This record gives sequence, structure tokens and C-alpha cells, in this order.
Amino acid sequence: MIKSILTQIWNQRRSNSWLFAELLIVFVLLWYCLDMLYAFAYAERQPKGYDLEHVYKVSISTNPMQLVLCSSEDSLQNFWFKPMEEVFRRIKQNPDVESASIWLGSDAYTRNTVFQGYTTDSISVKDANIRYVSPEYFDVMRIPIQEGTGMFSADMNAFESTSGSSLSFASAEWNPAVTPLPAVITLELADSLLHAHNGVLGKEFFDYYTGSSLRYRVTAVCDHQKTDDYARYESFILTPLPNWFYRMQAIPFISIRVRPEADTNDFATRFSREMTSRLQVAPFYLFEVRSYDEQKAERDASEGITPYIRSARLIAIFFSFNVFIGLMGTFWFRTRHRRSEIALRMAMGSSRSRIRSQLLGEGLLLLILAAIPALIICGNLVMAEAVMTEQADATGLRFVLVSLFTFFLMTLMVIAGIWFPAAQAMRVKPADALHDE
Repeated sequence: MIKSILTQIWNQRRSNSWLFAELLIVFVLLWYCLDMLYAFAYAERQPKGYDLEHVYKVSISTNPMQLVLCSSEDSLQNFWFKPMEEVFRRIKQNPDVESASIWLGSDAYTRNTVFQGYTTDSISVKDANIRYVSPEYFDVMRIPIQEGTGMFSADMNAFESTSGSSLSFASAEWNPAVTPLPAVITLELADSLLHAHNGVLGKEFFDYYTGSSLRYRVTAVCDHQKTDDYARYESFILTPLPNWFYRMQAIPFISIRVRPEADTNDFATRFSREMTSRLQVAPFYLFEVRSYDEQKAERDASEGITPYIRSARLIAIFFSFNVFIGLMGTFWFRTRHRRSEIALRMAMGSSRSRIRSQLLGEGLLLLILAAIPALIICGNLVMAEAVMTEQADATGLRFVLVSLFTFFLMTLMVIAGIWFPAAQAMRVKPADALHDE
């Protein structure tokens, strides 16, 4: 049957050549649109490496009229860290707060990133996002630990383990006073810096710019992390709040995880109303409470990320729909134009199912013939890096999946463009169709 269909296609090569060219061009354009949609969808579905659901960022500030410039360790403790501890303690005591942590460094859904270079040999340097965190941060952000979970089995509560010490936001296991400093690194940093994903616990590296005096020891390896939904995975390092934090009057951020039942749409407003007076511990006061959903929406709006992605998706979907209608219309017109041929075949004794199979076979075989050079063109686009790789790598699996889905959609277009007009043509009596012709 295939041989006879190929003969039929060849005999009608003049008209089929235009249809072949249309199928080839449409396949390439549709493939490119679907590949772009795949990149966005793939990046959006990849986990960020932490859970921001029910997490809010609390910002505190200082009242200039109450601020005391501290020049000694005693003054820092009495006029800075003791009030800060009290603010943190009151936030943790809020019945709606499940857990809380203090941190500095790179943040999600912002351009507020802090980078540092690290090395093992003083020659090659690997840059990484850095976050200085209190020990509760891992619980607040629900960071998946791939290796080294034993570190988190100990008491990580800052105030229970170091109450009264100068390192208010540390613990026995998470202590900036020890050398080398404990560090939790992501899989990307483990791979680029230590050239391994597993078996890196206890390995040491140091700050490239400060030198070997600032050394780190890997205490755990966490999952991949990225700064927003559409970003690529990057190298991250999480370390205790540094010694310079305890020697200067730096204001950290506070992240809180809210109990799910308390996380309503008006939580930020309600929390601010309830805690504003309670958090007025000189010189600190509550400045702002915002969810990461709000921070993401604000960042997307300011940088045009959401409109860009929405426009790209709408353009791709609109084009795909127009291609669907146009290609289906082409086959529809082509099949209706062959009504006399269908009638003649029926008059010669061909069954409806055989005629339908013949017509569908012609259309699908034309599609297969056009898909071969189209896939070669698409492959060259990938090799030339003409596809979107900002969100996802141009892997073989991506090429195969997009190609299969493109072929599937075009198969539906061809079948829809043949099936319905053929069914209508076969309802007409052969004598009437031949008489009209």
C-alpha cells in the first residue's frame, strides 16, 4: 500500500511539491515555537532548592534618635545585639510563626546578590553566591540536604545553645569563631570547586581574595539552588554569620515561616499591626513585612519578566493555532477538491475505509517526507545555538521531546484536515458526484 501511495504522490508531484514545502516550513516554525515554550516550562518546573511557600521576609530598621554608635564590644552587646536578640525572640514567640532565621547575602527574586571567589589551590577561582545565615535558616527555607544531614541532628537553636555569648546567632555546630569555618555548599559548587558530588564532607577550601587565612570546611552538601523561577542553577555557599557581623552595626534580614493555617491573604498586614509596637526595642523597629510572592511579582513587573514570558507564550500559542487552522484548511480544501476522485473509487468498488486509509496515508506520508529535512534544519538550529538556552540546556532529550510533540500536533492537523471532508465526500452518491463533475 505504501508503494502505491508513493506512486500516487509522485504522479501528483506538481501539486504535492507546494504542500511538501508548506509542511516543511510549518514544521520548522512550529518546532521553534514549541522549543521556546518547553524551555520556559522546564525552567519553571525545576525546584529552586528551597521552599518559599508560607515564608515572609521581615525587615527591621533603626531610629536615628535612638541609635548609639558603638565602639567597643561591650557597647555592641548592650546597645545593638541584645536589642536585636530581643526583637528576634519576640518574632519567634508570635503564635503564627513556625520558625525564624537571620541572614545576610544573596536573596531570591531580586538583584541583591553577593558573590565571593573560592579556591583550593590559589590558582583557579570559582565564584559563588554567598548567604550568611543563622542555624535556623535551613529549617525555615526547607533546604534539602544531599549529604551531611548529621550536622542538623544536633541542637541548632541559636538562643538555647549560645544564650549570653557574644555569638548570638550561632550554635555549637554553626560557629563563626572556629577555623576552618563550617560551610554548606550546593552541588554546583561541589562539582566546580571540588570536582565531585559525593564524598566531599570534611574537604577544605579557602577564600581566593583573602587567602588561606579564611578557610572553610564542607559540613554538608545541599540540593541545586537558583535565584528565581526562570534562572539557571548557580553555585551557592551558606556559612555562619561572619565575625565582621559581630564587630559592626549591620542590620540583617529576618525570614519567618508561617503556620499554614495562619498564612492568609492579609497576614502581612495583620502581623505588622500586631507586632509594630512589640518590636519597638530601641533602636530597632519593624520596617516591612512582605511575602516572597509579592517580592517576585514586584521584580517581574520592574524587569518586564512576566510580560515578556506572557507575550512569548501568547505569540507561540497564537502562531501554533494559526498553523493548525491553516494546515488543516489546506488539507480540507485538497480533499474536497478530490471529491470526483473519491466518487470514482467508490464506483469502482473501493470501500469507504479503504479510501479513507488511502487519503490519510498520502497526507501522513507527505508529512513524514517533509519532517526528515525539517528535523535536519532544526538540528542545525540547535548546533548553531539559535535556540533559547537561557532557561534550559539544548540537550538531546529536549530535541527529541519537542520533535515528537511537533510531529504529533502536525499529525493531528493532517488527520483533521482529511478525515472530515473525506467523510462528507463519501456520503455523496458516486453518480451525483460524477454528474456534477
